[in-house]
Amino acid sequence: MPSLWHDTGVDLFRDDPGLVGRALRLADVDLAADAQLFLAPTNETDRMLSRDLDPDLVLVEGSVENPNRVIIVELQQATDASKLRQWPRYTAAKWLRYECPVVLFVICPDERTAEWYARPIPTTLHGYTHWPTVLRSAQVPTFTWPELLARDPALGVMSVAYHGSNESVLNAFAAGILSLGSDQARKYYEYGLRLSPEVVRDALEHLMATKYSEPFSKLGRRYYGQGREEGLEQGREEGLEQGREEGLITGGRGAVYMVLKARHFEITDHQRDLIDSCDDLARLKAWSEAAVTAATVDEVFRGA
Repeated sequence: MPSLWHDTGVDLFRDDPGLVGRALRLADVDLAADAQLFLAPTNETDRMLSRDLDPDLVLVEGSVENPNRVIIVELQQATDASKLRQWPRYTAAKWLRYECPVVLFVICPDERTAEWYARPIPTTLHGYTHWPTVLRSAQVPTFTWPELLARDPALGVMSVAYHGSNESVLNAFAAGILSLGSDQARKYYEYGLRLSPEVVRDALEHLMATKYSEPFSKLGRRYYGQGREEGLEQGREEGLEQGREEGLITGGRGAVYMVLKARHFEITDHQRDLIDSCDDLARLKAWSEAAVTAATVDEVFRGA
């Protein structure tokens, strides 16, 4: 079942197909500056196997009837071995339909996961090795000035999705959002909030509510609550229902681990025990916030 993060990314690219072109150029794909990209059907069916081949998003350069190139966009948060079978099939299906070059483009803000996907995928078809194009963290600009977001809000969302743990990026995103018109500000704030890791969402809501006193924080809580309810519902389906307070503490521990992973911090067994045994939600939140800017992992747990 697609996640809120996944569906938000698809919506962002559907809303601004040109963002795919800008991101492709960041990933060193040769695409003319004036190339026009248009949405195309995602579905292809393998009639022999009665199997639908539905990538997340498909765009074409040129016209849908006679494209110069097809671009398949896939959004991933975690490694998934099934994609190593699906992606060569997606690409071959579009090549057979349109008879033009096809690029499979992966959006994956987690660098370690992106590294896992950024490798050739061999197939049993002689001579066919699939090479996905993965947008890496180093290729996504860090928008540290609000003016940059005002010029390209969609790319600003990508910046906060990939680099939101950087305090300067987070501040620039918040200030840049407020320089937009009301409708645009709300729309891109939603995109940024929903595409960011939980610890970044919390920091962004806190920043908007305290520094700017904006009502956006209510919107954020709505989506945060929606995500929490989805998680609890999933837990119920798996027989893992737990009390609200216990769920919040479990989520707090997860947030600490998430930001430590995002910062590529290696923790000791003692530090892992500290997290796993902590039942103080305020302390867990303090650790996750400290991990956003700490120079070393020891700074996060100083005094513990």
